[in-house]
Amino acid sequence: MLRLVHFLAIFPIISCLAAQQAYAQTSAQKIITIQADNLPVGDVLDMIEEQAGISFSYNSKLIKTSQKVSYRGTATLENVLKSLFDPMGIEFDFIEQQVVLKKKKPKDSKKAVISGYVKDQLNGEAIIGATVSIDSLSIGVLTNAYGYYSFPIPEGEHKVTFSFIGYNPVSISVTGNRDVNYSIDLEEKPPVLEEIVITSDESVELEEVQLSKEKISAETVTEMPALFGEMDVVKSMEFVPGIKAHSDGSTFYYVRGGNRDQNLLMIDDAPVFNSSHLLGVFSTVIPDAINSIEIYKGDMPVSMGGRLSSVIDIRTKKGNDRRFEVWGNSTLISSKLGVEGPIKKGFSSFLVSGRVSRIKYLFDNGNDDLKKLNFYDLTGKLNFSLGPKDNIYISTYTGKDNYFVDNVGLEWENILGSLRWNHLFNDKLFMNATVAGSSYDYFLHTDVSTNTKWKSRIATITLKSDFTYFKKANNVWSFGLAINGYNFNPGNLTTDNPNVQPPLISIRNSAETVLYGGQEVKLTDRLGVRYGLRISSWSNQGGAFEFLFDENNSPMDTLFFDAGEDYIDFGNTEPRLGLNYELTPYSSLKFSYTRNVQNVHLITNSISPFTSLEVWLPSSYNIEPEIADLIVFGYQQQLKKSGLMLSAELYFKNMQNQIDYEPHAETLLNPLIESELRFGDAQAAGLELMARKELGRLRGWVGYTISRATRTFEDINEGKEFNSFYDRPHEINLVMGYDLTKRIKLGMNWTYYTGSPYSKPIGFFNYNGLEAPIYGEKNGSRLPDYHRMDVSATFRLNKNPESRFTHDLSFSIYNLYGRKNTLFINYGKVEDAEGEFRMPSNLLENNRLTTQSYLFRFTPSITYNFRFL
Repeated sequence: MLRLVHFLAIFPIISCLAAQQAYAQTSAQKIITIQADNLPVGDVLDMIEEQAGISFSYNSKLIKTSQKVSYRGTATLENVLKSLFDPMGIEFDFIEQQVVLKKKKPKDSKKAVISGYVKDQLNGEAIIGATVSIDSLSIGVLTNAYGYYSFPIPEGEHKVTFSFIGYNPVSISVTGNRDVNYSIDLEEKPPVLEEIVITSDESVELEEVQLSKEKISAETVTEMPALFGEMDVVKSMEFVPGIKAHSDGSTFYYVRGGNRDQNLLMIDDAPVFNSSHLLGVFSTVIPDAINSIEIYKGDMPVSMGGRLSSVIDIRTKKGNDRRFEVWGNSTLISSKLGVEGPIKKGFSSFLVSGRVSRIKYLFDNGNDDLKKLNFYDLTGKLNFSLGPKDNIYISTYTGKDNYFVDNVGLEWENILGSLRWNHLFNDKLFMNATVAGSSYDYFLHTDVSTNTKWKSRIATITLKSDFTYFKKANNVWSFGLAINGYNFNPGNLTTDNPNVQPPLISIRNSAETVLYGGQEVKLTDRLGVRYGLRISSWSNQGGAFEFLFDENNSPMDTLFFDAGEDYIDFGNTEPRLGLNYELTPYSSLKFSYTRNVQNVHLITNSISPFTSLEVWLPSSYNIEPEIADLIVFGYQQQLKKSGLMLSAELYFKNMQNQIDYEPHAETLLNPLIESELRFGDAQAAGLELMARKELGRLRGWVGYTISRATRTFEDINEGKEFNSFYDRPHEINLVMGYDLTKRIKLGMNWTYYTGSPYSKPIGFFNYNGLEAPIYGEKNGSRLPDYHRMDVSATFRLNKNPESRFTHDLSFSIYNLYGRKNTLFINYGKVEDAEGEFRMPSNLLENNRLTTQSYLFRFTPSITYNFRFL
């Protein structure tokens, strides 16, 4: 069945390409008669269009339509065009009813190399993904994650253009007779109220082969309305098609039918295992410290892996190396402050930013329990330029939450850091060597007086080298090596109480080695290909012990391993393939196939939106590596006059060795925790549509997703297929920003999605004095549909936007029309004399009621922002 679906999906694409090729051959052989004596080229093109029924597409700077030409005779259209344009050094392609004219590519004789960095003029930050191109030759590259570019240029004089969305493009003249290193600063465009009309030069963009990639700028995040005024990187991603939010009050997210642990979020190459604050209400990442955010929804570069569903690559600012800045803001629940500036102007810089909770002041006269919720973040970065070929970056982050009520409490903490060294071996070969580490600790304090607490932990350290070889324009090789070490504590209880003897759960240690290589190359003027292969080896080390289980999930043996002893190995290959076929200069068809493998697994049977008891385990005797195969078909169209980008992606995803649980699985303080796990397969398919406008007075995007996500487990739901928790067939997202005046900006978000599936209880039974539910069909019911609108207005308080001190006030309303979006449905309760709902003590009690829980109806907030240069 799946093969048939794949065939039906690709058949229209093959048919279109075949039909297009047939039409092009017919047009080329059409007989026309031209009588032109010393006429302008423009007039001759008009004559050809009228007779042949075609139209011409070309760069106005390539052909001077006033240039005089002569031609008399009758011939095929192809021969007429050769006679006219060969002397001008121009070649042509037939694309549907268009003839595309372009400059002939010179022979690869002697070529020079142009290379360098593209940076922001104001603060020296690297501009990631900037376009460096020679339009007349239709060649160019994108800057890498450090703003570096390199490509060969042929002999002769050429105009090289540097451009990026939101910046003024810069063009320089370069002579291709010697290598040249040219680093350039781009100036950000000033805000304008007039609509921007995209010209032909501005609309020329490189067609990336990479599919399923989205970029969100820090500016976009800060413009979006936010709960409590807390601008949130993770929450902003939930408006991207293919990414599904858990619910209100949660930073958990799901990508194309995958579990939440199948998403890797990295800050400067260090992984973040829990990105939530305040039990999950918002995330740890401070937008003001962010340089770029790139989202890969499964189709990842060959240098990335380790998760099945997505990689979120966040790069922080390196710090302004031109001048000092102080910035910050204050919301209802937190205050932020950041300082950045040069250590040695133009060569080294620093950035320090922090955020602290203000909740105890917000609830000063209210809920005493809420006042005990506290959190903080601290981010730091150092940047050193050691010369024209070497740069050093040092990044750190730490964040912590705690919540104590009386003698019990919760804590969790992230600590991460990275040291990166960029080195240029020559103009073509770029290396980034990284040492990165990250740890996540979770504590459940059950008795503070006796220091009794449950602790789980996952930590990792990574050594890797990534190489990029810019062989020539539109031909880039990537290869590298990574070594990862992991430490897992699946949850052990420690106490000073001598009367408590907690069970011992084995600590695990693992090592992973990854080799990868790939190439992205343009094979023809219209066809680009990206391919690569990751080869990984995973092994576990002692000292540790593991249980073996029989077919009934009962323990049958215990294996003990000495310290440093390797005791299990997994080897995997992960192929990557991507194709991009340019239909016209402004539209393309795309295809990708990706296999991803995951060896770290989050064990939790909770569907709560809040940060809960979390256990991480490695692949082992009882848990095989998770595997996902993803196929994507894509179409992209740019409307050059309006600047609107349209995209459509159709995906099919098959996942093996997925983890689920029987009802009432015990995952806390269970030495036999792996006996509670069940394994099966998952399938997902969907169509994602998006229209985006990034420039102008009105900007934003609208997205629609139709999708399904199902799972099949032999031991669950009687072996029948069931819906995933994140199966939501329909989802609509709208994000808009509007410059009302030069000092007032408006923002609006609206989202709608089908209610999440859940398992409805069909009865109750008594278990150790507690009432426990008996569930019916797995995820056979659905919550009510979810929808919500958020709005904001930002007022710049100073009249002069170029002032050294700028500040503004932002007013936002979360859930403008007060929709009651269901978070939980509670069954089997009764109403007591005080009007409170509770579980009955008598299982036979009548008048049981069903209640709903929800969060955040009409929620206004105010934020004050400032920046001093």
